[in-house]
Amino acid sequence: MRLRTRGRFNVKRWSRIVADRVRGTPFERAVAAARRAGRHDFLFGWNRGLGDIALGLAPLFARIRASDPRARIVVFTRADLADAFRLTDADAVHVVAGTARGPAIDVAAAAAASGIVLPEAATVFADPDPTRWLDGRRQAYPPALRWDPAWNARADRLVPAQPGTVVVGAHVHSETAQHYGYVKDWPAERWRALFARFPARSGVRWLLLGNAALPAFAQDNVVDLRGRTSFLDLLALVRARCRVLVAPDSGVLTAAYYLAQDFPLEIVSLWSDPRQGILKQGCPSPNPSLKHVPLVGRGEDVRNLSCDEVARALAAALDRCAPPTQNARADAAAP
Repeated sequence: MRLRTRGRFNVKRWSRIVADRVRGTPFERAVAAARRAGRHDFLFGWNRGLGDIALGLAPLFARIRASDPRARIVVFTRADLADAFRLTDADAVHVVAGTARGPAIDVAAAAAASGIVLPEAATVFADPDPTRWLDGRRQAYPPALRWDPAWNARADRLVPAQPGTVVVGAHVHSETAQHYGYVKDWPAERWRALFARFPARSGVRWLLLGNAALPAFAQDNVVDLRGRTSFLDLLALVRARCRVLVAPDSGVLTAAYYLAQDFPLEIVSLWSDPRQGILKQGCPSPNPSLKHVPLVGRGEDVRNLSCDEVARALAAALDRCAPPTQNARADAAAP
């Protein structure tokens, strides 16, 4: 546990940690107070990252359910996160129109603007702090995202099944790198080289996943679906089409990792900081058939991962797939 900042003893953080351990976190105290008072309504505002819905909010929702089986959990969030909350244990999700990522959501104002009457005695978490509230407690309520099997059909209109081919999903850009103080994305030229290592003759078909079709990848055997799918569409492709997923630390990686479904999936993840995301969470996937191989760049910089390193991990993943791709290792080893 680090309690020093720039060589100084961090008194404020130390005091907060001690108080949380002795008295409970503000979240724990609020849930306990609601239980004592017989209040069952819990309101959350969320205007931050996609990945923390699984990493932070899903465990908090589970903690509330454990304390109060009668609890009703309602979320106010921005439009691009609404689908992700459908995978959680929230009872209702309300979109706050025109909201961009950043400032905390004023739950009362958002409800009033939408004509929603809030329960008078509700417990409100307008700006949840799962990083603090789950510190040292991340494994108590492991993340798990629900999946409706009917959603698998979403993949049919996008990518028809192709027997004999191994589909590899590639999330080539985290799309949230600007919110962090370090590099999260593997360089585009390495992705291009990786795609070339695994052409159609190796039995591989690449699917590019994400929100925006930049940078461009005009290569054979690459189907670019970026910007053409909803979040549920994207996860349906991972669930129903992809046998392998290659991705940086991102909300897409986190959601795929924590889908509570039993289906075969190989994940090769690419990292700068191993103290973030699913590695920080330290909880196994609820998918017993998932195999995860994390690759951390030397010096904690994802740009230091070579194409050879990623290709070897991908070739090993492909060789574990059924049916195995006969040329995967040979192509991966080629310069």
